[in-house]
Amino acid sequence: MPLTAIAFWLLYVGGLCAALVYPAAGVALYILVYHLHPEAQWWGDSVAASGIRTSFTVAAFTALGALLRRPRSARGAKQFPAPYVLMLALVAYALLTVTWADLTWPDTLATAEKIVKMAIFVFILIRCVRKPEHYCLALLAWIVGVTFLGYQAWGGVGVRMSGRLAIGVGGPDFAESSELAVHMVASLPLVGAMFFTSRTWLGRGFALLAGALAVNATILTRTRNALFGLAAITAVAVLQLPKRQRLKGCLGILAGYLLAVQLADPGWWERMKTILDYQQNASAMQRITYWKAAVDMAVHNPAGIGLGQFQLRVQDYTPEDRSRHSAHNTLMTCLAELGIPGAFMFVALVVISLWRLNKLRRWKDVPTEVVAHLGPGLPRVRFHLDWYAMALQAALVGYLACGMFTTRLWAEGFWILVGLACSLNNVAHELRAAAGRPAEGVRASDLQGLSPEALPGACSAP
Repeated sequence: MPLTAIAFWLLYVGGLCAALVYPAAGVALYILVYHLHPEAQWWGDSVAASGIRTSFTVAAFTALGALLRRPRSARGAKQFPAPYVLMLALVAYALLTVTWADLTWPDTLATAEKIVKMAIFVFILIRCVRKPEHYCLALLAWIVGVTFLGYQAWGGVGVRMSGRLAIGVGGPDFAESSELAVHMVASLPLVGAMFFTSRTWLGRGFALLAGALAVNATILTRTRNALFGLAAITAVAVLQLPKRQRLKGCLGILAGYLLAVQLADPGWWERMKTILDYQQNASAMQRITYWKAAVDMAVHNPAGIGLGQFQLRVQDYTPEDRSRHSAHNTLMTCLAELGIPGAFMFVALVVISLWRLNKLRRWKDVPTEVVAHLGPGLPRVRFHLDWYAMALQAALVGYLACGMFTTRLWAEGFWILVGLACSLNNVAHELRAAAGRPAEGVRASDLQGLSPEALPGACSAP
């Protein structure tokens, strides 16, 4: 058995055991396994042969740990915040559309199974990630996973077609170049937040490495939607950077772009030039055709054509093109498959998530920065509420901006970000309670007579 496989099994089994007593560790392990997809790696033969469903097993152990440990909630924290309620409503409606879908098309039932599992895991995430150290551990697992994907792309893993990295890196959610690029672009704000909040040069060095590998992987895909995502992320970051860190943050963004320019090869620049003359580009014009077809589907089927049915039904609306393709647009896919109700719920979910994050950054009576201990044998890290809220805003906007040119409606990474946005609100309530301040809707008199140690989530500022 390769040493890499042995290391994975040690990490995996250790993580499962840790999840029973520290559920946040299970959440972090799930995020890591999501990125690694060990069953498909060259060192993962033993994982595939075992027949273990790695992600499902982690989720089960984490749920069991949450039941055994019963994570305490600070006053004002919610198990079912508004974005998650809307997610449940969207999933329920998507499952309802299955009743009038063509079930001979395999994508429908496969997608139905996937979205149910996602809804369950996001609930576990919101339930377990409630303290600064929990959030930092989940974020670290995400960035380690992104670093692994970037390392794979840099090391020559995957299939190159016409000079671009097409397939073969990571798991099913990154099966194609555009999907990988979206995830990498959306991860850059999280990497940036880690860099600016790291307490040591080692942490900053790791963040720089992760960022460089993510940028390099994005360039290797030569995906044009990455430019739109980067532009959206830059706009959000410049407008939302913490006031005292704006100069430093803008210089960091500029340095990141200079690094990207150095990594870009002539083939990438040639690919990007096609954006300007999209009318002469067959692929771009094909996307417009599919978007029009999606609108026509919604007009003829206001309730939606059914979950996962776009590629099956698109032929009925594009007689000149009998091939089966996705809509190459997240919102259009939602509109076509789930109709007007589904599109409304999806847009409302995104808007409320972004609004809540922005509102969170305006809280004046909560410590914005604390030092959190990740766990036994693990280092202390700096949790900064303002930076992490801004990074999540930028990541969600980046996902959606890229998603205007590729379908990411049920990408698990996007929904994990939504879950983290909900969890960050609960973390803020923990900080507020630990400081002896009342949460929203809680009277100050309710907390009188309680010592700081008696409050849930008690922690100390640096």
